[in-house]
Order: sequence, then C-alpha cells, then structure tokens
Amino acid sequence: MEIGSDYNLNIKFDSNNLFYATGRIAIKKILKKINKNNEKCLIPNYLCDSIYNCFDNFDYYKINNNFDIDTEYLTSIITNNNYKLIFIINYFGYIDKNIEFISKLCKKNNILVIEDFTHNIYSEKFYGDISICSYRKSLPTPFGAIVIDTNNILNINKKKSINFIYIFLIILKLIGMFLKNYFNIKWIWRPILLFCEENIDKINYSDFDYLNNLFYKYYYDQDDKYIRIKNFKYLQNKLKIKTLDKFANTYFCFPILFNNKEERDKIKNILIKNKIYCPIYWPLNFDKDKECNHYITNHILCIPIDQRYNIENMKYIANIINEHLCI
Repeated sequence: MEIGSDYNLNIKFDSNNLFYATGRIAIKKILKKINKNNEKCLIPNYLCDSIYNCFDNFDYYKINNNFDIDTEYLTSIITNNNYKLIFIINYFGYIDKNIEFISKLCKKNNILVIEDFTHNIYSEKFYGDISICSYRKSLPTPFGAIVIDTNNILNINKKKSINFIYIFLIILKLIGMFLKNYFNIKWIWRPILLFCEENIDKINYSDFDYLNNLFYKYYYDQDDKYIRIKNFKYLQNKLKIKTLDKFANTYFCFPILFNNKEERDKIKNILIKNKIYCPIYWPLNFDKDKECNHYITNHILCIPIDQRYNIENMKYIANIINEHLCI
C-alpha cells in the first residue's frame, strides 16, 4: 500500500453553478468573460503554476510566512493602481483573518474577488464574487472543477456539446485509476494518468462539463470531511512537530513548516522510501524574479489525510516522522 499520490477509482448548489474539466480551464473562462480588455489583476505571491499561467497581466500581492495577506501592502498597491480583480486562495482551508476588511477594500475600488476554495471543498460560506474549486484534488473524479456564480456575474450559457477526445481522456483516466486498485507497480498505471493530465489542456475543451458534474454529485459526501478532520487531529496530537494553530479546523491535508529545507527534504525522502508521497504546495519554479514567497516553498511538507486513509495509516506516518525528526 502507498499513501498519497493519485486517487484510485474506488453539496448540491443552485443552478448558477458551472462545471469545467479543470480549475485552470475555469479560470481562463472567467477571465475571458469578465476581463476582455486584459486589465491588470492581483494574484498572491504564493500559488501554483496552474493559476499563475492563467494570467498575462498581473501584479503580486504579498502572503507572509504565516499564510496571511499583507493588508498594508495590499492597501498600498490598490490605492495607487487600477485592478480588475483579485484572486484569493484559502490556503489549506484557512480563511484569512482580514477577509472582511479585504472584501470591503476591493468593493470600494470596484475590484472583483475570485475565491479559490479548492482546499475547503465542503465550505458553506463564500466571500468571493465568484468562487472556484478544483474538486478533483479532493474527490476521486477523473477531472472536474466547479464555479459558484451566485449573482450570475458571468452570465455563461451551459452550452451542450460533445468532445470525443475529452470523453476518450475521461475513459482512459478511469482505466488508469481502476488499474491503480490492482497493480502496485507505477509504470503500469502512472503513464496513463500523466498522459491524460498532459493532454487535457491541448484539446481546448472549455464548455460546461456535464460528465464531471455527475461524478461530483456522486462522490461529494460530507462524511469524508469528518474522516479528514479525524485524521488531522490524530497527527496534531501524535506528531512531535505541529502545524500552525490557524489550520486546527482544516481538512485538506496536514501542512508542516520545518525549521529548514534540509530537514524537510530528509523527512520527505524517508517517507517516499516507505511509499508515503507528500506533495509540496507549491514549487515556485516560474518565479524568475524572486518575488514569490520562497520561505514557505522551501519549508513546507503536506501530509495526506484524506478519506482513503484511517487512523492506522496516520499512526504509521506519525511513527516514521517522529523517529527521524531532529528535535
């Protein structure tokens, strides 16, 4: 058995919900609709390349080492510039402590707020003018992202169309996910999943995604949230190294900030040897000007705690980490 890596194959909102193949396709669709003149946008200086690559004209706003938005800096650049929208990420499900102030600041300056709630998929409260979740990061769906457009700002028609290449990629990815159930050797199923991921952007499929809408409705289960929370609390109690207090009620993963990159990399490699695959959110390889928050990137490790695993799995992880920590 391995922990982490890809899913194996194993909330109903209102009618304004939109479904797309991926989060990045959804973001591009939103930008095309509300930012036709390619006006300047604001994006955080700690984000994944999938989001970064969606924007052509942007400035960074600052995320500090505690995952909070630097409101003083944000106020300064908003006061001195004109922006069309701001993209805000709920890091690991944490809602910024200054979100009400930020929302009022943006409203005062006619800036649309795009909220990314990928890390808190089961959220029942949204503060964005438009909210987006790449739910395939939390549910065993082949693809899929949801856009919540409560006030119908986008006014997008749910166009009906059939893209046979996209259907082929869905079927192929389902086969890869199915094979993962039975084969522990990565070269059997991993190339299939990689092929599907690499080709999803090439087919230019940006219509309403009826197929993954069905997967979403089938797999969305609030009970999974409580499994994740239970796993999170076990690690918080048993690990010698703790996560930040602000993540105490989150459930996406168990983020750890190590004292230095060397120890983080050592623990990561030890876990890999034990078939525990812990992602780093996110490697900032695109940040050539060093404007992004490299401290977080170089210190963070994210432990899988999702609904595929139980307390015995968490115990296994905790024992390995505690045994090799230099504290």
